[in-house]
Amino acid sequence: MTNNPLLMDAPAVTRARKFGADQDIEGTSCLEGAERAPDRLAAAVTALICVVFTSVWGYVFISPDMPGLDPTINYAWFVPTGPRFLAIWIALTLCLASSFYLVLRSSPDNRARNPAIVVFIAQFILKSMWAWLFFGVRAPEPALLVMVALFACILAGLWLTARVDRRAAFLMAPYFSWAAFILLLTLSTAKAVGGTP
Repeated sequence: MTNNPLLMDAPAVTRARKFGADQDIEGTSCLEGAERAPDRLAAAVTALICVVFTSVWGYVFISPDMPGLDPTINYAWFVPTGPRFLAIWIALTLCLASSFYLVLRSSPDNRARNPAIVVFIAQFILKSMWAWLFFGVRAPEPALLVMVALFACILAGLWLTARVDRRAAFLMAPYFSWAAFILLLTLSTAKAVGGTP
């Protein structure tokens, strides 16, 4: 039996909890942690700004009729065009924003949370670089190198988000499929431009 006065004095425990000063004592976890999950609105705004900005940045260089974008490049036959492309773009943006939101809203005590956030940010940067290289300056070969790095980032992101929140990993699955498709597209285009059979 402990002689700790806090455990013997219930009002003292109540006061400590009220002011957030309770500590782990005698193996008992405090009810109010020092860190809390981020505010819902702040997390939602952050996720939307990051994902939408990245998507819009990429869309600046892309025509909905992509095969007509540059007649000097023979795009692969499987490139989606028109309304299909726009629908896929919107769906991926919503899934990625939702996944990032869940990670931001997760407990700061989760060790995978911060690495997952870093990987998300790396994805946004690499995706913007790829769009600029592939569509902006018509350089599919350098874009292929960036796309390989982006694909690796997304794989790491899937693993990390699964450790944070399985729902976030599930929402990233369509984005992973998109990355595999874009990697194939970039490889096909780089071969066509480079004259590789």
